[in-house]
Formats: sequence, C-alpha cells, structure tokens
Amino acid sequence: MFCIKTILALVVLFVAGILFLGPRLRRWANKRSKIWFNDFNKQYLKDCKELFRPTQEKIFKCLHQMPEIRPLKVVEIGAGAGANFDFLPKNTELVCIDPNEYAKKDLLIKAEQYPDIKVTFEIGVAEDLSSLADESVDAVIATHVLCSVKDLNQSLKEVLRVLKKGGKFMFMEHIEDVNGSRIHFWQHFLKVPWHFALQGCNLTRTTNINIQKAGFSNIEMDIFELGFKKTLFKLIGRHCAGVATK
Repeated sequence: MFCIKTILALVVLFVAGILFLGPRLRRWANKRSKIWFNDFNKQYLKDCKELFRPTQEKIFKCLHQMPEIRPLKVVEIGAGAGANFDFLPKNTELVCIDPNEYAKKDLLIKAEQYPDIKVTFEIGVAEDLSSLADESVDAVIATHVLCSVKDLNQSLKEVLRVLKKGGKFMFMEHIEDVNGSRIHFWQHFLKVPWHFALQGCNLTRTTNINIQKAGFSNIEMDIFELGFKKTLFKLIGRHCAGVATK
C-alpha cells in the first residue's frame, strides 16, 4: 500500500508546491500530506503491532509500579491514533499533544474504547509545551515521534520541565543504523525525500545520544533491531527504547 513510488510521488508534489505553486496550492499540498501521513501511520502501527508490543509492555510497566497516584497525569507527544492506550493504568488523565489536526478524530474514536482513561487532545508541538506548568505531570510518552520534531534538544528540555521530580519519560524511537551498514547508506541517500514525504521524519537521527545528554537522573535504555519484513520499514529497523527518570 505504501511504497517507495508513493513517497517519491509525494516528494514531487511538495517540491512543486514549494517552487512553483501559489500559496493556496501549497496549503492544499500540506493538508494532503497531513492526511496521507495520518493514514500511513495507522497502517504502519497496524502492520507492526505485534513487533512493538513486547517493548511497549516493558517500558510502560513503570507506570503500573508508580506509587498510588490517582489520577495519574500523563502527557503523550505525537499520540497519533492511540497506539499506547492498551498499556496505560486505569484512572489515567492523558493529554495528547499532536501537530496533526487530522489525527484527532481517530484518536478520540479509539479513546471511546477506554472509558477508564480520560483523554484530551491539543494541537501542539514537543518544542513548546507551554500549556503545561512546570513539574505538573507524572509521566511523558514519546513513541515514534522524536524523529520528526524540529528541535530534539528543545523537546527534551520541555519534557524535563513539565515532569515532576522522579517522573518518568517513556520512549521508543527509530535511530540511525550502524555506520557502514547497507541500511545506513540508504538512510542517508533517502534522507531528504523521506523527510519531505513523511512530515519531517529524520532517518539519521541519533535520539539515543540526545536522551543520554539531556539531563535525566537515570536512564534505562535498550538498542535493538525490529524484524521488519517490508523492505521500506527496514530503513527504520534500529530502535532505542526505555525509561528515563527526572
């Protein structure tokens, strides 16, 4: 359904919009990109659900081990279609922050299946969580979103700012492959068209290193390969995942 030809077609559309088309057509191209990316993300998560599940169970276990704080206030950056809802404790207050307004409908439909979780949705970006006060949340979630933020270090600063002392940051992100590998070559070769087609996704980001340098008091992190079968997804096979404590 989603192949390299599709990505290249979208790249042509965006480049044409930027270079040749008027403001209205550029806005139309951006809108179509957001809608397409939302559909791509849903398909990606559906195809890879069983691959992700063991890692999700591991990193979200800490939420169930936290002291009896109820309701637990959690923020998810780039919540998409709600792929992490299965792993949240009951009586969680979840604030979903996403720059893609077209994700809201699917997310709220998914939220109806979880009556014990109070879900709110805000249009926003990870670099600016100004709607949240300092040290106001128990946990922050970021899964497959830090690859797309414009300023990763600023995003991590905001995560630390809003977390309470001892709060948890749960993450699962694809990262740059091992230097010299075939995948590493193709990540760099396709970096620009991939970025245009997939709403700013960066194939060569070293998120694991940024998290290690961000200033958390403790970090438990694994680096691993996900066994994707689809050729396209192999470009994002290498992952980091874990829990960082403020």
